[in-house]
Amino acid sequence: MYEQQFLLNEREKLEDSDLINYFLKLAELNSNLETIVDLIEKTNKTDTEIDFLNLILNKGFNLIPEADYGRIVINHQDSAYFLEKIYREELLNFDLDNFKKQEPVSRSRDILFKSQPVNKKIIINLKLDQQFLGAVILYISGETYKSFSRESVKIASILEKIASSYLTAKSYQKLQQKFKREVILSLSNLLAIHDQYTEGHNQQVAKLSKDLARAAGLTKSEIEKAYWSGMLHDIGKTLIPVSILTKNGPLTKEEFFRIKKHPEWAYRALKDSAELKDIAKYVLHHHEKWDGSGYPDQLTGTEIPLISQIVSIADAWDAMTSNRAYRKALSRKEALKRIKINRGKQFSPWLTDVFLDNIS
Repeated sequence: MYEQQFLLNEREKLEDSDLINYFLKLAELNSNLETIVDLIEKTNKTDTEIDFLNLILNKGFNLIPEADYGRIVINHQDSAYFLEKIYREELLNFDLDNFKKQEPVSRSRDILFKSQPVNKKIIINLKLDQQFLGAVILYISGETYKSFSRESVKIASILEKIASSYLTAKSYQKLQQKFKREVILSLSNLLAIHDQYTEGHNQQVAKLSKDLARAAGLTKSEIEKAYWSGMLHDIGKTLIPVSILTKNGPLTKEEFFRIKKHPEWAYRALKDSAELKDIAKYVLHHHEKWDGSGYPDQLTGTEIPLISQIVSIADAWDAMTSNRAYRKALSRKEALKRIKINRGKQFSPWLTDVFLDNIS
């Protein structure tokens, strides 16, 4: 009887122990899943290969408990630049900007990757179309007896697949951006052929819009949209006769009506393009005024898209400080005076202040 009770108690202990181990394993799997999801979400925010490899290194330490230290490797022709060891305990105080400034050491890739026993390192390669671009290498210190588990090797394989997907996506994005840039420049060149004054004007407005967007604290994506909106803000003028655009004298009501249609014509040309539709609305509203007296929709205040407000100031500044068919360029002092007078009337008060403090 006593033996039966003893065996029953022991079996219950084993069952409890199995249950605890099961829940611990489940918690570990859940933590690993959260880490991988976080990695995937953050890949889009990395700007360079080093930023991405640093992210992989961080997540590698989280997911692969045996790793004591790691390296980031960047490919360079027949050799590889590698950056100094990063130990697990250094991650909390790790300064990536300082890390990027380090002088990389060049070594043969063969020496670098064969320098330690296979069970003491895991290599997470960064490849695109079989071309080696870099890697994260995780190491176990030589003086310990531990080695990487089969599970850790599998996790490293998952990280490598994520890295491959990241590079493929980045490569596609670069192709898209290149195509978009070429389309926009072609359209801008078309307008320059139609009206020679416009070529330099578009480029200046684009640059000023980019600078003002940056000074206003916009995101990288918004700064880019401001630049391309500035480049194409006058594309609708290709439908206006050159005789009106270069008229040396006052415009008639009918001529001014046609001039005022150019934002709408630009919008209609851009809105259905997969590459350009994201800037169509900014081009449409770049002649709206803060007080509602602009065109085409008489929007007021913050109803006007922020990027349109930016292009509006950049356009007005370059127009005032450049020679036109109907007048000479205004002096810098006079142009500044007119910008200030139109603060809160034609232009956003806040953006006017940003422009006056940083750009003009």
